[in-house]
This record gives sequence, C-alpha cells and structure tokens, in this order.
Amino acid sequence: MKTLVISKQLYTERGCLDGGMVVEDGIISKIYLRKELPDAFDGEVQDFGDCRVIPGLIELHCHGYKGWSAMSVDVEEIRNLSRSLTTCGVTGYLPTNHLRKDVLENCAAIAEVLENGSDGAEILGIHMEGPFISKEILGSVSAEDVCEPDLALMNRFIEAARNHIITVTLAPEVEGNMEMIDYLVENGINVCIGHSNATYEICKEAVDRGAVITQKTGNCMRAIHQREVGVTGAALLDMRLYNEINSDLAHCSKEFLELLYRLKGYQKLCIIADAGYMSGMPCGKYDLPKEKGYEVGTDGLLHTADGTIDGSALHVLNGLKNWVEVLHIPMEEAICMASYNPAVICHCADRKGSLKEGKDADYVVIDENYEALKTFVKGRLVYDKGQAEVFENPEYLQYQKEVYEG
Repeated sequence: MKTLVISKQLYTERGCLDGGMVVEDGIISKIYLRKELPDAFDGEVQDFGDCRVIPGLIELHCHGYKGWSAMSVDVEEIRNLSRSLTTCGVTGYLPTNHLRKDVLENCAAIAEVLENGSDGAEILGIHMEGPFISKEILGSVSAEDVCEPDLALMNRFIEAARNHIITVTLAPEVEGNMEMIDYLVENGINVCIGHSNATYEICKEAVDRGAVITQKTGNCMRAIHQREVGVTGAALLDMRLYNEINSDLAHCSKEFLELLYRLKGYQKLCIIADAGYMSGMPCGKYDLPKEKGYEVGTDGLLHTADGTIDGSALHVLNGLKNWVEVLHIPMEEAICMASYNPAVICHCADRKGSLKEGKDADYVVIDENYEALKTFVKGRLVYDKGQAEVFENPEYLQYQKEVYEG
C-alpha cells in the first residue's frame, strides 16, 4: 500500500519542508518539496495542512504509562503499555525495569512482545536500571532492588531477555563494576552511569572502558562541588557521553537544561520522561494496592507517599515543547534530541529517529499545543485523538481517592 503524507511543516532529516513523503510498505520511499508533488497519486493521500509532522519519539527510560507497568510479567500488559505510549507520540521505547523477584520473567515478557509485535509503540530493547547501583544514591529505587556486581547473574538477565538488553545503568565506583562494564561492552550492551556517587576520575575510567550515556542527568548522581565535580561534572564535560535529560522543568531547572545545552550541544542530549506506571493518569492521590497515598502531582511529578520524586507524570512530547517554547532552541534540534539521538543509543539510527528515505515511516502529527493528533508506526495508524478509545488501565482509575484540578 502506498500513502502520500503532505504537510506544510514536514520535519525531515534535511530540515522543515513544505512538501510530502511517500510511504510504501511501512518505509519512506520518497520525500518531495511541494512544487515536486505528483499531480496524480495511485494511493491514499493524507494532507495534514499546517499541522507539524515530526519523527516518532523514542523513549529511552520508561517504567510505565497510564496505569500499565513495564515491570509486569504479563505480556498483555506490556502490549497495553505500548499502545498507551502512542497517545503522546512515542513510536519506539525501552521498557525499563529494576531488580525484582520476577525480573527474569519480566525480561522474557518484554522479549516476547518485542519479537512478536503489538498495536502500539515498538519495543527496541530493554533498559535495566540496576541492579548494580550505589546504595548511597537510590532515589526511589528500593534498597532490596540492589545487589553486588555478578557476571553470572548478568548473563542470566541477558539469556532471559533473549539478547534484547540494550542498556544497563550502573554505578562505576561500586567494586566489581569496572569488570561489569568490560563484560557489557563485549556483549554490545550500552553502559549508562546512574544512581552513582562516583568521582570525576572514576567516571572518566568508565567512559574509557566504554560507558556511553548518563541516566536522568543531574538526578540520582553525585553533584558538582568546586573541588570534585563528580558524576554531574563528568556528564557535562565529557563529550563522549550522551546524556539522558528529563525536560519536564521539575526534575531539572531551566538553567540546568541551558547549561547542558551550551556545554554539550543538542547532538548529545536525549529527552526522556522517566515515566512511571502512574504517569499520564489524572492528577490526584491514589491508594494503590502496594502503596497508599501515591500522588500524581499538578507539578508534573510522581511522588511516593513520603514525598520522594518517583519520576515524571508528563511525557517526552511535553519535554520537546519545553525545549522549543521555554528554552527557545530550534524545533529541528529538539526533535533530534527526542528522536534521532535516542535512536543512536538504541542502535537503530539506520532505520529510525528521523524522516528520511529508506527509514521506517514512524511519524506523529502534532498541533500547535504539542498534542499528538495521530501517531503512525511503520506507516500504520496506531493512535487517532479523534477516535474514542480508552488507553488507561481501568483498574487503576478506581484507586483514585482525591482528584486535583489543573
């Protein structure tokens, strides 16, 4: 099937064009300027007028969304998570887990959906947040979800995931993790520095050995001190490192984002949401089965009952909006941070991350408010705002005990 997608604002790898692209069998086969558009076309025509058509967003750090958990062992729940993410323009993502008693089963469930597909965003691999992290900087990770570096255990994770683990977050200062870095690099797995109290020199050694990215930069890592700049300093200064950056303006201030941008440039930044399974749910307090008083805040954050930040209640498209409308960077650069750079980290930039001839037709139609109107994965419509569909987990809607306005 052939489709001609037309827009006055088509954000391709060559820049923003007034024109169109032809999609054949899920692949972009041709991109035209408007003056080059064919007079007759033997297929479907999608004319989106002034609405922006951008590459599908790729989320590197996703624990869940709209009541669906990335840490579930239920294949159908993982599929529902993939569906829910399309509502905010995500077309590819890394389900992100912690060490739980059923983590091997969780890895297997994610691998099952990855290999057999879903009606939503494409799973590009697995991101393991831990378990080889620092107990000194846990954030909202439970101490029970941490263990000492163990190559045999890591191999069990890899086998359970059927070799689909893309990224492992670890703390390089933990004894045994330099050897773990060597092992992961040998197996083609990204090493991500996070939940770490490392010094700058330890981070530099980790990067020398192959670490490629820092997790939710500025959060859950040793901060800058004038005598020891720590993990945050390494994230800012080492040009070999990509940086996950939560751009909800709650996890990191506008000024911190600007600092990252000035020092690293858009080519090294990856917008993330660090969404939890309650992200995207109506604002309020919830009495969840395993936790009373859980909050989806109007501040854009998720909070555990004791007030600890548990991720963002928002999504990557919101982060893209903040970079363009608040920090005033070019839309093309923000799109690169939300799509192309994450595709590099996911080892799939040859087929995803930008609108280019020969790449997968993963694209999103957004309005002036940065709301996703339609989302397409490999040319197939997977979300249409105009259609009445429920994407939230109905079980979790019933746990809401207090409703917040705004």
